[in-house]
Amino acid sequence: MFSLKKEFAEKEKKFDRKKFAQILSISIVIGFIFAASVRIWFLFPFVPETEEMSPAFPKGKRIYISRFVRDSSLFLGDVVLVEHPTQKGKVALVRIMGKSGDQIAIKDKVLYRNGISEAQEKSDFSLQYKDARPAFSGTYSSRDNLSNLTVEDRNYFLLCDNRDDCVDSRDFGPLPFEKIIGKVF
Repeated sequence: MFSLKKEFAEKEKKFDRKKFAQILSISIVIGFIFAASVRIWFLFPFVPETEEMSPAFPKGKRIYISRFVRDSSLFLGDVVLVEHPTQKGKVALVRIMGKSGDQIAIKDKVLYRNGISEAQEKSDFSLQYKDARPAFSGTYSSRDNLSNLTVEDRNYFLLCDNRDDCVDSRDFGPLPFEKIIGKVF
């Protein structure tokens, strides 16, 4: 009887390689499915290829974009990834500076939202990059001097932080919500 107990205990202690391989394989597959799901439906990495959002998001620094974006979850100052409206297949990283109903104007490179200049607003999302170059005259370009425009419903006025080296809503106008891919997480 004693030898039977001893033999049974030894069998239990033996390592079952086949069962371990099955469990490991299933775990790897589940992990892969989970990681792919997160990447497809929730978050994905993005690396800016330009200095348009410097210094907040410098060229080459990895950031994560959340795909869970609702119109009601977007606020002034949020940084979003959008389908580039003028270059098919490209994306742009830009900051929301105007929402539905806002009156937007730019005078000598200063943004005015609803008649209040960016400098007067005490916010965390004002111009990050200061450029000392003079503003273009209105006859040459409207980028630095934009007359009043009203942002339509479910549209956003988007600007880069490094405004003299980018293409944004000053060039293509407010962008509809449907063009927003995600928000920086």
